[in-house]
Amino acid sequence: MVLDPARLAACEQDGLCDLLEVFSSVQGEGPRVGERHLFVRFSQCDMKCAYCDTPMCHGAHDTARVEETPGGGLFRQVENPVSIPDLRSWVVSALRSARHRAVALTGGEPLLQPWVIEALAPSIREADCQVLLESDGNLPDAYAEVHHLIDVLSLDWKAPSATGERARYEEHVRMLALCSGEAYVKLVYVADTPVEEVRVAARAIAETRRDVPLVLQPCTPFGSVRVAPRAEHGISLAETAAEHLPDVRVIPQVHKLLDVL
Repeated sequence: MVLDPARLAACEQDGLCDLLEVFSSVQGEGPRVGERHLFVRFSQCDMKCAYCDTPMCHGAHDTARVEETPGGGLFRQVENPVSIPDLRSWVVSALRSARHRAVALTGGEPLLQPWVIEALAPSIREADCQVLLESDGNLPDAYAEVHHLIDVLSLDWKAPSATGERARYEEHVRMLALCSGEAYVKLVYVADTPVEEVRVAARAIAETRRDVPLVLQPCTPFGSVRVAPRAEHGISLAETAAEHLPDVRVIPQVHKLLDVL
């Protein structure tokens, strides 16, 4: 299952979204952990991280699922790709039905479909809700098109030791530099993530946006990652990052602990 540019191009031309799911849950990652968010999960991704816990986002699907009642856990299947007016209607309806602190645009990689963000974000703000973008930080040009519509940027700093892919630090820095509002950087680490990898990330973040929190997230075993990193390793990485940044936190995937989506 690989990125399908032709499918995305067709979606843009026809005003569609390649969607995976829409659901309401508790934010389980980063400094906003514990908040009630509405999640809009896009299909398609430009990476294949070794630890990815949503591998279905890499494939093309004829249907997507939309939660019937926010937080109810019951879903209906809809034809995919979906029309943007339909997606907007589902999101606005969910926001009217239950209080949410933000709508989390996640994936997959939402910045592969910036036309959807452009169409959806104003309605989210009109519903008195924030737009939170969860991104792998690899597409600064696409982010430049929509950054004025994003209230919170959650940027994943992709450590090669964890992802199994090449470093894309230049793209991460360019994207972070474009953000003047609320942001945080999340770095997933594994048992053998070297200290130097975190040091490089912390230095680059400090030189770009020193006010931004760095969240070190221990990898939950999934896919080819079989062993969770030890607590002492996280403390060591945090100590290194704190040499460069004032706000460093170690936060696991809390939604896994709560056993929610």
